[in-house]
Amino acid sequence: MYIGVMSVRDLSDPEKVRADMWARENPDGYQREPTISRVLAFARYISKGKGTSPLSVLISLRSVPKFHQKSGNFGVLEIPDNEIMWIVDGQHRLAGFRHLASENPTYDDFNLPVVLMPTAEDSGDEFQTLNARYEEAKQFVIINRTQKGVRADLGERFLAKLAEREGPATIAELPSQITRGIDWIPKAIEVAEVMNSSGGQWTGKIRLPNEPRGVTTISQKSFTDSLRPVVDNRIFWDYTPKEQAEMLDRYWSAIADLCQDAFKSPNDYVIQRTTGTFVLHRIFPSVADACSDQYGRLTEEAFRKVLKSMRVGMTSEYWGTSGEAGLVGTGSKSFALLASRLHDALEQVHAGSRKGKGRPFEL
Repeated sequence: MYIGVMSVRDLSDPEKVRADMWARENPDGYQREPTISRVLAFARYISKGKGTSPLSVLISLRSVPKFHQKSGNFGVLEIPDNEIMWIVDGQHRLAGFRHLASENPTYDDFNLPVVLMPTAEDSGDEFQTLNARYEEAKQFVIINRTQKGVRADLGERFLAKLAEREGPATIAELPSQITRGIDWIPKAIEVAEVMNSSGGQWTGKIRLPNEPRGVTTISQKSFTDSLRPVVDNRIFWDYTPKEQAEMLDRYWSAIADLCQDAFKSPNDYVIQRTTGTFVLHRIFPSVADACSDQYGRLTEEAFRKVLKSMRVGMTSEYWGTSGEAGLVGTGSKSFALLASRLHDALEQVHAGSRKGKGRPFEL
């Protein structure tokens, strides 16, 4: 293989530099048509002036190119004008640069790192061509099936750093796939970190990135995702993450008092796993409203009284792996169904609660 640089101008002709698209009339093709939104998103990212594209474009040559050696392994690779360069990996990036160059010719001189891979021997027969396409397709599948994105928990932690260090203008320039959730995920991470070390029911139970499972019951990613109904709810916007964590610690302590067996043996129940966190955090705003209405403050005792009055969902049996919560499923629809049932139970005894009108809660 050859590693070097080529300008956008060198790679601009879509007839000479293209991907081998699958179609009914081209069943040996192995790539999809590029997604226009991804192409334009990449172009916008680069055009802001701060974006870079350090990854190489992988190109296949279905012939044997001539290499003119100059010094050591360095030199110039000669590719005939009539030779098609087949894009194996990087077609969205290349299409993005072509789009930029069509609007601003200065991008024609932008140099891209390129890996050129000859996939045929010095023969012009049809078998060699088919073999070359097979080698291209194999590399394409290997690259796209084996590469792994940033782990979600590590990605969320980077998002928190991004929100802290970058200004709104810089964040606005980044692709939405990167910044999605930046309004609430950093807050959720901070709340989770406080709860994981506060001495409450979640101390040591939230598994941080690259940590062994040990006695933990839930990953950081799942726990922070479950917190969205709290940290992204306007009635809690005036509270710091530490204050939100304090509210939730009192809430969970009350739940633990009502469901003692479930907290003594958390592996036999789903209350401290994704099911319990997603469901119980979803109903937390309504429970907090009821506590404030009935008792004036969000104390552990107020939470306990409100939750006990519901008569549904506040027993260990309910949260057992063979109980109603354990058998309903682990998808978002299942969580929504359980939360709806608990909301109904809360409404039956606390129908007059304020339901998130935004009045401050007394801690």
